[in-house]
Amino acid sequence: MVLIGLEASTFDRLSKRTKHYIMITKHTPYRVRAEKGSRVPRSYIQFFNQVVAHYEKTTFYGDPKFNITFREYITYGMTLIFKLRNFDKHEDNLAPDQIELLEKIKDPLLKYTNAHPEDHYAVRANEMSRTLFMYVSLPNYRYYMGKEEAHPNLMNGRMENLITVSSVEPERKNFFIDGKIHSSYRLAYYNLFSEAKEPAPIWAEIPMKVLEEENSQTMKQVMNQIKTKIGLPVYIQNHALRRSSERMDCKDNSYRNLIFSLSFLIPKVVTGINGQRLIRALDISGKPIGYFPFIKQDGAVLLLSFLPLSSPITPEGAILHKELGIQLEDSKYIGLDKFSFYTNTDFDTVPKLKQALKKAGMWHLTEIQPNDPTERKEDQILKNFFTEEISIVDEEELVLAE
Repeated sequence: MVLIGLEASTFDRLSKRTKHYIMITKHTPYRVRAEKGSRVPRSYIQFFNQVVAHYEKTTFYGDPKFNITFREYITYGMTLIFKLRNFDKHEDNLAPDQIELLEKIKDPLLKYTNAHPEDHYAVRANEMSRTLFMYVSLPNYRYYMGKEEAHPNLMNGRMENLITVSSVEPERKNFFIDGKIHSSYRLAYYNLFSEAKEPAPIWAEIPMKVLEEENSQTMKQVMNQIKTKIGLPVYIQNHALRRSSERMDCKDNSYRNLIFSLSFLIPKVVTGINGQRLIRALDISGKPIGYFPFIKQDGAVLLLSFLPLSSPITPEGAILHKELGIQLEDSKYIGLDKFSFYTNTDFDTVPKLKQALKKAGMWHLTEIQPNDPTERKEDQILKNFFTEEISIVDEEELVLAE
């Protein structure tokens, strides 16, 4: 009651009969299940249920100072909201004073829920699902998606809230390069800017115009190209996935999927020092953390590898190598091609390297937060969830970021 601007005692003034009336059909906490016939491992369903239960118990609805956990909101708040939303004072057989109290609660309750759509139960469930699916989906194996739904169980007087999980396997395609077969997989990403917060993968496509030109256009021009031009499907070979894992060595799979989401929603293409065309790999700040070299072949885009910023053919790496006077093998020996180098090094003890990284535009790599291998998976996923929701750049900033 206090959350929606009423006195705490308002609910207590309802009679036992009225309370029974409004809470007769209770909502249940979310349960995750696999869609019949889908290829979702049972261990994943168990894991999803553990994380969702942990999320419901440890996150709050509205301002945390009111101490309303998401589970309490689902089981009690949603029950109250659904009943009062459909409450008709002319049809329900209640005492006049009780009808007056329900009307008093109804207006501010609906006003609050309408003013805070980001806390809507379906939005929160879908956001949580998307974070889970980014944790387990593998671009060369299987993507997962879910559907939030409520099923009435009239026998038990309940509304059962469900997240039904299904899966899709990416198309496999062979590319012939220099007489050799390169087995590759269709790349998908999760749209972090979807208004519906739908936890379903989108197949990556890049407009021809974006591939051919430098990205010096305005945001409006880039968005018009993406929306109006026919795009080429994007494929990635296992070599590129291995390289990305090796070079993002202190981050988990959800981070890699986050990079795909940010990099291919509004792709930025540049030309490397050797003439190779590169797609920037962007993080949540909109800054590059590497590059995907690619070729166009057979009406598709093939991602060949993943280059660290320290590679001598990238704009940043060329400056770094010149400043330090080193060669490619030197940078690999030092460890400049791996995230862990930037998270573990005390750069105050090597001022020349610190200055070179800043001049090359690579200092932001030192701000990457490594995953704690001893941290519980549930806590790690929730940290990813809240980092994504609070820190992520918006769509316009992503286009304009350098």
